[in-house]
Parts: sequence; C-alpha cells; structure tokens
Amino acid sequence: MAVNRSPVSRVMGAIVPRAMDAIDPDDIIERVDIDGVLQRVDIDAVIQRVDIDAILQRVDIDGLMGRVDIDALMGRVDIDALMGRVDIDALMGRVDINRLLDQVDLPTLVARAGIDQIVRDATSGIATRTIDLARRQILGLDVIALGMVDRSLGRRATPTVERVDETGTSHVAVDGRRAGGPLARTLAFLADSLTVSASFGLAVALGALLLGVFTGHEADPVRDGGPVWLVAYTAWWFLYLWVSISIAGRTIGKALLGLQVVAVDGGRLGPARAAVRAVVLPVSMILGLGLLPAVLGRSRRALHDYAARSQVVVDWGGRDVALPGALSDWVAAREQPSGRRGEG
Repeated sequence: MAVNRSPVSRVMGAIVPRAMDAIDPDDIIERVDIDGVLQRVDIDAVIQRVDIDAILQRVDIDGLMGRVDIDALMGRVDIDALMGRVDIDALMGRVDINRLLDQVDLPTLVARAGIDQIVRDATSGIATRTIDLARRQILGLDVIALGMVDRSLGRRATPTVERVDETGTSHVAVDGRRAGGPLARTLAFLADSLTVSASFGLAVALGALLLGVFTGHEADPVRDGGPVWLVAYTAWWFLYLWVSISIAGRTIGKALLGLQVVAVDGGRLGPARAAVRAVVLPVSMILGLGLLPAVLGRSRRALHDYAARSQVVVDWGGRDVALPGALSDWVAAREQPSGRRGEG
C-alpha cells in the first residue's frame, strides 16, 4: 500500500539532496570564527554540567593502565631536567620536620630494625675479637716455649691433651684440645690474685663499715691485723678457687686467658676434686717445684692437677682456638698426635 507524501515532504526530498551536494564543508569550516565561538561558550557552566563521577565509573582504569607502556613513558622523561627544575630548598622549607618526627614511632622503628641488637653484637664482637687476638699471641708464645722444652728433652711435640687413667697411664687425646701453657697459666694466676685481693679488701672494708654501724665498734684492718687476716685471706682464696672451678670449670683469670680446668677424662671436675685442687695449689707454689711438671711433663699437669686428677686445657668458649698466622704452618709441620705412653 503506497504512503501519500505531503507536498512539503516532496519538495524537501527534492531540495535537500541537491543542497547537500552544493555545500562545501571545508569552505564552511574555514569561514567559522572558532575563537569567537569559544569566547561565547561558558566553560564553567559546561564543566559544572559534567558528571565527573559518572565518567570515572565508566572508565576501565585497569584496561587503561594495561595499554600504557610504562617503560616507553619513562624512557621519554628527562629525569635530570625534571630534577633540575625542582627547588629542593623551597621543598624542604615547607616540610615540618618536628611534626613529621612526632608521627614516627621511634621505639617500634628501632625494634623492627634491630638496631639495639646490632649495637650489642658489634660491641660484643669487637670485645671478643680483641680478647681472642691477645689469647692468640699468648698461645703462640706458649707453643714456642713448650716446643723448645720438647726439643731439649728429645721428644716430639704433644699438641693435644692426653687422657690419663686412674693409674696415671696416658692414652688418646682429650677432645683434641691443647694443654694450657705456662705463660697463659701464669697470667691467669696474676689476674686471679688481683681479683681475690680486690674482692677481699672490699669485703673487709664493707664488713668494718657494717660492724661500726651496728655495734659502734670501729675495726681497723691495719691496726687489728695479724694471723687472723692471713687465715681469712687464705680461706677467701680457697672459696674463690673451689666455687669457681666447681661451678664454671674456670676462674675469672682463666676465663680471660681462655683456659678451663677439666677432669683427666675430659669431663667436668666435681666439687670434691676441685676442693683437693684448691688445697694442694699452695703446696705446688713452694719454690715452684710443684709447677715444673706443667712445663716438663708430657701431659702439662702441675702437682695440684695430679692430686685432683685434673687438667688445664685451652678453651675459648666454643670458638675455634687459633694460633698466629706465622706459627700455624710451623706447628702443623712439627706437631703430631703422640702415641707414646707414660710421662716424660
């Protein structure tokens, strides 16, 4: 069924196509004053009518970022020129350092960074390395001295402690540990002497002070001296040696020099044998005769060590015992584990 078109529609259908063919879009665009048009546009009103939230909701941020070539973008950025245009002084001048520090939890930051542990490790590490360095030099001198003794006696060096049974017969080495040398043992004894004297003097002074406070009697250690103080000082020595060896296997002096007192079988020295060792020690000191076996004997044991069936060994608290570098090769070349029995 045909649709009747009005005269106006027929006229427009005939004119419009011919008019569109006659229009030159490029000529029209060239004749439009773009600046004038833009001046008549109210940009603020246009922006106010734009719903930014709706536009952002329609934007696929992940898809947009996925199409961005970050490497190419950064490659086109001139970092030096960008940094050159930044006024660092003005930027830092606008930063409120005090307010920024107020917001920082310093205790938590220090705890998480482990700064206190680092300081403790560094401090203890320096102290340990310094002590080990001194021990190494003393050990080297002991090795040289004992090596000269062994050579003069015509025997091979004995680098490690020999295990001695109850009959006094030497067997295999005890844990591969080196026997304490005369220099280290002498220095340890001097350190112990200072420790005992200082602690005894402090105890006497404190006792005199307390006696004066509670009884009103003034005790003068110099004026009231005599055999009683000698007995007290000897008893103090005994307690120091007995308690230290029984509990820790070493005194303060031996700990500083890296020495330890063990049983002849390599185990811990019990309280009874530690007491015997402390009692016989003064006898060994008479003319130094009781100390000679510690230098001349193959097992390096003094008279009080024989009495208590003990042995002084080099022990640096779990760290490797090391000789000075200049002596290492020499010692390795001349020292072999001894398979001989008995004492030299």
